[in-house]
Amino acid sequence: MTSFLPTIAKQLGYSTVVVGTIYSILPILSLIIKPIIGAIVDQFRVKKLIFLTFILLSGLTAFSLMFVPSIPLDSSVELNCNSATYLNVCPEDDLSLSNCSSKRVKDIIGGKFGCELKCENSAHFSNEMCSKWGFNDYCQLSNSSSVDTIEYYEPNNTKIIRPRSKKNYYNDDYVYLFAILEMDRSVSFENCFYFRVSSASFYFNNSEVVKHTPVCNSSLRSQCQVQCNSEAFMDLITPQKFKGSVLELSQFWIFFLLISLFWVCQAIIYSLGDSICFDQLGNKPNLYGKQRCWGAIGWGIFSIFAGWLLDLFSSSEVNKNYLPIYYLCLLVLLGNFFVASKLEVTETKISTNIFKDFGKLLVEIKVLGFLTWAIVVGICTGMIWQYLFWYIEDVASMNECNTQRWIKTLQGLISGVQCFGGEVPFFFWSGWIIKRLGHLNCMSLVLGVFAFRFFAYSVLTNPIWVLVIELTNGITFGLAYAVLMSYASILALPGSESTMIGLVGGVFEGIGVSLGSLIGGCLYDKYGGAETFRLFAYGSALLCAIHLLCQKVLKANRKLSLPSFIGGSTEYASPNEAIHMLIDN
Repeated sequence: MTSFLPTIAKQLGYSTVVVGTIYSILPILSLIIKPIIGAIVDQFRVKKLIFLTFILLSGLTAFSLMFVPSIPLDSSVELNCNSATYLNVCPEDDLSLSNCSSKRVKDIIGGKFGCELKCENSAHFSNEMCSKWGFNDYCQLSNSSSVDTIEYYEPNNTKIIRPRSKKNYYNDDYVYLFAILEMDRSVSFENCFYFRVSSASFYFNNSEVVKHTPVCNSSLRSQCQVQCNSEAFMDLITPQKFKGSVLELSQFWIFFLLISLFWVCQAIIYSLGDSICFDQLGNKPNLYGKQRCWGAIGWGIFSIFAGWLLDLFSSSEVNKNYLPIYYLCLLVLLGNFFVASKLEVTETKISTNIFKDFGKLLVEIKVLGFLTWAIVVGICTGMIWQYLFWYIEDVASMNECNTQRWIKTLQGLISGVQCFGGEVPFFFWSGWIIKRLGHLNCMSLVLGVFAFRFFAYSVLTNPIWVLVIELTNGITFGLAYAVLMSYASILALPGSESTMIGLVGGVFEGIGVSLGSLIGGCLYDKYGGAETFRLFAYGSALLCAIHLLCQKVLKANRKLSLPSFIGGSTEYASPNEAIHMLIDN
């Protein structure tokens, strides 16, 4: 569910800037809520109760997202009437038409399809309809004339494609027509399509006017709202994103509130799940990765299954049917609730002064360096979480049209490779890797691999190759997250484990992922996906070099070691120190 949320937002009509803004706010909520919930469970020993409560609430919220309505998109074209009449379709802002959208339209050339037109009226338009189009009865209608029942029929067929409705078909502002577009006489030139209108009909007094071929004495242009019975045509003319202010739309606020609640529930579940895991591991926090790898296995299995279900239940190549994953998410979380209710949870002893303990840690150079690294990794992770699937769909629409039929299956496979090909082995062996490389070297490695991963995305032309790139997810997330959580657990003083893990996780998401989502969304909207990933590659490479330089400075100045009150067991470690710190008992 989490992986597909950005593409759900895309299908609803939100831009990358809107999605980036939403995903910059959501991690801030995590930053606020994680330490608060951590402190509550440490103080009142209600870890299991809160854990179960938010698992159930998360499932109900995810299911509620299926009822969120899409936002209205202005599907308008220009009607151009002269010796022949065309509907002109040209993209806004000089953007190129999607290659796949154009190809699907060209594939239906030779046929005909019908469209409802709601065109802006004018004296010129009325005169042309009366004099040349032959709608003599139209000229006699008054402004109060209306139609009570109308049935639209698909061309050359008796199938009703529009239910009975009440509409005013004549006023000073608009003219309502039913036009038939003839594809074999339609043309494309440069970045525009010109669809030939072979005939137009006007409905009034519960009867249909005889079809006329629309021609004009003098050039006539009018903007028309269009609704056609051709999916390929509607995909071509419908803008991908809403142009106005979403803050004025009730649909946006419903979506934002539900996704915020879902995100908060997930943040609490992850944080308490990690805390419960470390409670049961006791003095072997380096084994965390071997436990966490089962989460990756579950994620991978159900991501592949969910992607396959989406394509299976979707009849459209463009607009996918997301209903299966809403039901799947609810079912899985109810199962999760049942299993977690059987779990034996050990409550840790309470710290007498949690905030004083944190005060001691947050003034230390190496602790601040660790939190800074967590923010940087969060920025890179946020870019991938929010925009990788979005980018894959864009690459497919521009280069590999056949991939669009099974794009959700591909996205599910991407998550599967991320988990099974990357996260699972690196979670499992993370303790061994950390012991031999040390935290500092692991963190430099993570930033270097991020640089390679982003650059590989930027040169992608066939989305299938992303499956190979995703093998690096084991280092950029599996190893990174194991380092993040194991170091936070070791760093925490007795009784403050849940609070410390919540704080570090909150910094990773609330600052890092938040900034990555916002920066990535703005850059994506301005420069496109490929250039944005290339900029992130350059930034990651630069920060990797800076981190290596800082590592040498820290090693050269022993005065920057962690203070004695930590008890000597915690170290932002070199390889030898990491072996001592994470030795198995």
